[in-house]
Amino acid sequence: MKGLRKILRVSWTAKKTNEWVLNKAAVKSELVDTFKARKLTYCGHTMRKQGSCLEKEITLGTMAPPDGGRGKLPPMGGRPQIM
Repeated sequence: MKGLRKILRVSWTAKKTNEWVLNKAAVKSELVDTFKARKLTYCGHTMRKQGSCLEKEITLGTMAPPDGGRGKLPPMGGRPQIM
């Protein structure tokens, strides 16, 4: 941003927003686009993996709970009262 302000000869004391500077320079914000592209690349990378990979199972939501689940909780009346 500092470089763009210098190129456009906008003084640091001028009350111009970063948005104004980007519009004036006709620069599109590429950071969000870069993040989206990298996420999609990583997703494709994990989907192509062979076998049962933990990352792939988490992404697809196909993880089976170990040994049939978390187990059963005691009934509400059986819990100790803390007070």
